[in-house]
Amino acid sequence: MLHARILYYLRIFFISTLMIWTPLCLFFGAVYKRSNYVYRLHLDLVDLDHGPVGRNLTKHILENGRSSAQTAPRWRVRTDLHTLEETRTWIRLNGWGAVVINSGASQRLSEIGDAYDPRSAVTVVANTGRNPIIGLTYTQPALSAAARSATLAFNAAVVKQQQMESGIPDGPVAVYFRTIDAAPMAFNIAPIQPLFAFLVGTLCTIAALIAWKMTTFGFFLRVRHRHVWAALLALVMFWTLLISMHCALAVSFFRGPHYNRNALPYTVGRFFSIWTTTWAVLLAVGLWLLSWYLVIAPEFLGLLSLITVLSNVVGTLVPVQMTSRYYRWFYALPFYNGAMLYRFILSGCYPRLGLNIGVLLGEIAAMAMALGLSAWARQACVQRGLSDVSGWYRGNMFFHSPVPLQQDADDAARTLSIADSINDSTSLKEGNLGV
Repeated sequence: MLHARILYYLRIFFISTLMIWTPLCLFFGAVYKRSNYVYRLHLDLVDLDHGPVGRNLTKHILENGRSSAQTAPRWRVRTDLHTLEETRTWIRLNGWGAVVINSGASQRLSEIGDAYDPRSAVTVVANTGRNPIIGLTYTQPALSAAARSATLAFNAAVVKQQQMESGIPDGPVAVYFRTIDAAPMAFNIAPIQPLFAFLVGTLCTIAALIAWKMTTFGFFLRVRHRHVWAALLALVMFWTLLISMHCALAVSFFRGPHYNRNALPYTVGRFFSIWTTTWAVLLAVGLWLLSWYLVIAPEFLGLLSLITVLSNVVGTLVPVQMTSRYYRWFYALPFYNGAMLYRFILSGCYPRLGLNIGVLLGEIAAMAMALGLSAWARQACVQRGLSDVSGWYRGNMFFHSPVPLQQDADDAARTLSIADSINDSTSLKEGNLGV
């Protein structure tokens, strides 16, 4: 007995080690050499000026971009965008950001006067709504650095020309830039808001799922499989609906309808959109976890929960576009698709509604069918005496089930039947008819 316990505790130690290192390897593998893949991001360069200012700034930005092609986002010149508003709409729906040399910049510079504003020459169009982590870490710094470097180089050239022509030691700033956000998220915790909502909701759901696993033993003994499946599905749906409602209320209480005039107002429709999105994410994750919880031993609950939660967290927090090809499966995770829907609802950027909603609905349908199979397996093991109340299986030192093993029960019933037959035959010989 002591030898068996020592071996079992060694197995628990090995599982606990996996619980620590498996999620850590998943996270650090996703962020390893992340900057090596920054060239996959594309920033747009739009020249609406078509004059000396536009040509010089465009040339400077492209030359600097070629010199740092592997360590910075790549630049592409767009000739199909003709106004600043059109560029802003394109960036909100499809792009990461753009540097726009505004129309008439050369003419305004040639007619410089007291009312001249250097910032009217260049506009940096950022997009914080598509992926705030990428925006804060890579695209916005790259946009600002490119605009600042190009304008300063142009100003230095203008000052040098003035010195040569008139001998004036310095002059006014010729051109500079201003920054606008095509899809602002509107509050400070925007990068982690959907992630935090999904994470808290999932942790609350995990506690309920483990409680249901430990308290439904009698339910599997007395109720038919289809009713067990329907009841478990209804429980998960109701619980996740309740938790997601609290998440949507938290967003509305924190943000308010007019938190930032540049952002989309938080209307009743957006409240229900946030509620539905959170519900779909928690429902997909909850069905996935319960499908496994019903059939695995309690010693593996922590490992499964950590891998599920951390993979979803990494898929939302780490820019998937800047990871190795192995981590592209993050695109299919509920947290990632829910976060993309969250950002579209709050900022209106990068609409991929069909893809994100389709992935979530497909996962919910698949996990609902998986839950039916898991409920059938759990019920079969319980009724045959192979699994106990807590989910331990026969052969484990902690196994204790009030249901006898089916083979033992059949042998006992067969022995009892033989004994009854012998008693009946003896009673007939004695003439007392078994009395």
